[in-house]
Amino acid sequence: MSDWFSTAVAMQREILNAQQAQMDAARKMLDMGQELHDLQRAGIEASEANMRAWKRWTKMWGGG
Repeated sequence: MSDWFSTAVAMQREILNAQQAQMDAARKMLDMGQELHDLQRAGIEASEANMRAWKRWTKMWGGG
């Protein structure tokens, strides 16, 4: 049987390991959120460029 102090140290080590795993998971989620944000921004920029192209095309052919 181990003494109380050794048990407390082992418990604290397990708590720290669990907290580290939680922090790692949170970092992954934040990184994925940033990637999603970047993807959305790229989509917005592409749609804006597409709209500019259509406006130029219609202007060239006598539209709007």
